[in-house]
Amino acid sequence: MIFLAVMMGFIAENIREGISEHKRAAEFAQSYYESIKKDTALLYAAIRISKHKIAACDSSVAILHLPINQQKDTLLYREVVTGTNVFPFHSSSGSYEQIKSSGSLRFFKQKMANLMDEYELQAKEVENREDIDLRFITDKYIPLTIHMVNIEAAYDFRFSNKTTHELYFSDRSIAATREWINHIMIVKLLRMRSMQEYTRLLDVSGKVLAELKSEYSLEDE
Repeated sequence: MIFLAVMMGFIAENIREGISEHKRAAEFAQSYYESIKKDTALLYAAIRISKHKIAACDSSVAILHLPINQQKDTLLYREVVTGTNVFPFHSSSGSYEQIKSSGSLRFFKQKMANLMDEYELQAKEVENREDIDLRFITDKYIPLTIHMVNIEAAYDFRFSNKTTHELYFSDRSIAATREWINHIMIVKLLRMRSMQEYTRLLDVSGKVLAELKSEYSLEDE
């Protein structure tokens, strides 16, 4: 009888622990789900901004290839300003870090844990690309732009559609124009490369969200 009572108590304790672990996993899953949803929204915004920036780069290059007397200075200023914009993506990794640091990753099935690891690795790839892009913009492209245009006017165009300042270009030589075009093309290529990483992360995020919803019957808040 004593043995049976001990066994029943042991079984009951295991059941309670199982229920408790499942509850904790469900709570972490909901938090992680919301983090990935937030990331997904940021990724779509980053893609929209990147497309706009790439279009501005194409427009800038097309204008600079025209004879000087045919170039539209106002449009060129606007497009150049767009080229200096940055919108770096940073993953909302707090929930995942909390899950790992608390040892709660063991509450999740292996498939889910693998997807979480895959997402984390791809998010780091995105952020690495963003760092490369940001360094080029700040270290190379913005200094060249400062040399080439009137920053007072560029500042105005960043926040409005008009300026009272002179739209001058410090150096309109063929060599300077070619250098500027080359910098703009690198800005475009960096954005295109980042968009590839965004797309890969979106693919993984879709798998993560689908698995979380299936396993824990989650709903959007």
